[in-house]
Amino acid sequence: MKTRTNNRQFFYPVRDAKNPYNVSLEPIPEHIYHQIMPDIWKTQKRMQRSCRCTCPKAMLRTCDADCDFCPYRVADSMLSFDAPVEDAEDLTIGEMLVDVTPSPEYILMNKELIEALYDELEKLDPDSRRICELIMQGKSEREIAADMGKRQSTINYRKNKVFFILREALKDYI
Repeated sequence: MKTRTNNRQFFYPVRDAKNPYNVSLEPIPEHIYHQIMPDIWKTQKRMQRSCRCTCPKAMLRTCDADCDFCPYRVADSMLSFDAPVEDAEDLTIGEMLVDVTPSPEYILMNKELIEALYDELEKLDPDSRRICELIMQGKSEREIAADMGKRQSTINYRKNKVFFILREALKDYI
């Protein structure tokens, strides 16, 4: 029985400092190759996904993940939060971003509104409550009518009546 030998060679791309288009592939041991290359591949993929790398597929084997000196890098494609704003002194882009975190007052108001809505829904008759449940599930009037065994015009009338009752009861919250 023959044993198979692995004659595969492993290379590391070394970029010329004077000419970044000139890359030589230097042979390296397999164990070092498997330690170095995964990091290079991660950088390649990250740069490609963010559209900052335009390296042709045939040249990917020459990528050393040193994107600052790579001729295929898209220049100035990243915007930093620390970049100054053009028309303002001492102001950065990060400082101009809107804080979308809800305030404690907003959270409390929504909590009170939801509690009031549940209280009003409990006061409704079972059919009206069921119509509200089905509407909240995204069902159409036709589907609700089929589910409840009523005509669509009846469901439309009851829905409008329930919404009017809820609007009147919760007008202080809205």
